[in-house]
Amino acid sequence: MKKTMGVKRSTLFTLSAGVLIAGASFAGLQRLPVAHAQTRLPAFTPRTISITESDDLSALDKADKATADLVQFVEPGVVDIVSEAGMSRDLTGRAVPGGGGEGSGVIYRPDGYIITNDHVVGGFDKVTVILQDGRQLPGKVIRAQDMDLAVVKVDAKDLPTLPFADSTTVRPGEFSMAVGSPFGLTNSVTFGHISAISRTNNILDDRLGIHREYGDMLQTDTPINMGNSGGPLLNVHGEVIGINTAIYSPTGNYNGIGFAIPSNTVRYVADKLITDGKLSRGALGLAPATLEPYKAKEMGLPGGAKVVRIVNGTPAAMAGIKLNDIVVRVGNLAIKNESDVRDSMMNYSPGETIPVEVVRDGQHKTFQVKLTSPDKLPQPVAPQVQQPQPDLQNPFGPGFKVPNLGDPNPFGNGNGSDNSVPPTNRTGNAKLGVTVGDLTPTLREQFHIPAAAGGAIVTSVSPGSAADKLGIQPGDVIQGLGGKQIDSAQALKDAMQSKKWGEQCSLKFTRYGDHMVSSEDLPFTF
Repeated sequence: MKKTMGVKRSTLFTLSAGVLIAGASFAGLQRLPVAHAQTRLPAFTPRTISITESDDLSALDKADKATADLVQFVEPGVVDIVSEAGMSRDLTGRAVPGGGGEGSGVIYRPDGYIITNDHVVGGFDKVTVILQDGRQLPGKVIRAQDMDLAVVKVDAKDLPTLPFADSTTVRPGEFSMAVGSPFGLTNSVTFGHISAISRTNNILDDRLGIHREYGDMLQTDTPINMGNSGGPLLNVHGEVIGINTAIYSPTGNYNGIGFAIPSNTVRYVADKLITDGKLSRGALGLAPATLEPYKAKEMGLPGGAKVVRIVNGTPAAMAGIKLNDIVVRVGNLAIKNESDVRDSMMNYSPGETIPVEVVRDGQHKTFQVKLTSPDKLPQPVAPQVQQPQPDLQNPFGPGFKVPNLGDPNPFGNGNGSDNSVPPTNRTGNAKLGVTVGDLTPTLREQFHIPAAAGGAIVTSVSPGSAADKLGIQPGDVIQGLGGKQIDSAQALKDAMQSKKWGEQCSLKFTRYGDHMVSSEDLPFTF
């Protein structure tokens, strides 16, 4: 069976992959030269290292035994999953093998229901589940594609299951363990800690051509690699606290940062898939971010979620909710953070109308929002830049002029080198990592920017820069920096003059499309 490596997703990778074998060589030991001919070394007698009877290692022995017992308890509940695609055709029309992948899963119910990631099994023609006892069973996939979760049903009984913990009780610093099939090495066990909670990521699935947005993920330093996807992240009691899903890495291999979908979300989705055969949930059409504690205190709120992105035509936008509104209640659920907003949608179905309470300019407002389904939300369209004109220095057309901003590029040098310098070595003013220009009638028409909209239009983005990490693209219009309004390229230059490396800031920008607008106001650090 052919196994293929998983798909690279920028600096975030999902973990389904095949086998990778690495070799190593060891150089022989060499005698060190003597500094002076007359120098004589003291006599040296080699001895073995042993444990004396006086050494008390009972605590270590107990911990060692407990760890091994924990692994022995957990391993039967973890499976290897091999996915295969049928024949497909290349660009010339020739039939070629469709490829496949390998990941992990956890047995959820003894009657043959197994949980894994959708990117491990979704869209493949054949899925095979391999149990620890060696049985290979064909699986039927039930998908929750937008949640990157799936249930695989196999024909089996009395399977060993693993208990699930309440993921809301997980705290940074706790020990964690992962079991799975990294690079096809089944039943591999690694240990680490919970590094952080409530992480949000957006990852492009190149194979399926979709963006997956993940909210409220657990971050861990437990070593996980491609092939660990779908396997469990566990606590010291052998309880599942999450499903390993992605890693942050420039190479595609373990780099100390991994992410898992929390167990409470996993259980809810799995139960829905098993009971209803699909996941039906509502969608507001906005992106929330947890309100900073100091801002909540200043506003006299116990918590909330700030609207950092909203697209015209979505339920929230049509109801009247705006960028920077603070969501404090959805239906009957009080909102303390962004996870509450996402989780609240699990309680409602598309087509339902629910009240959403927000705080705007210190005033509480309630909007009636008619929900839709996630797959029907309008998606922001990346601006399509016209082909360069004969003047290659002016790809935005003859109506575009780059203003004279003094420094040829005060926002970054266009190749990422400014932002590649280690933070401790950076000197001078901070760089945002973009080149910008003023809006012209030609650009407004090309990028569907209304006449009333102001700002500085982005013409290029430096790879690896702060702007690049925020997702800025050519054609985006920057309209605010650190709370200051930006209405021109010169205004952005002026606002940048006082910014220092390591300073926290926020960037407001809007992306315009045909009958669609997406605005964001995101925090970042230079």
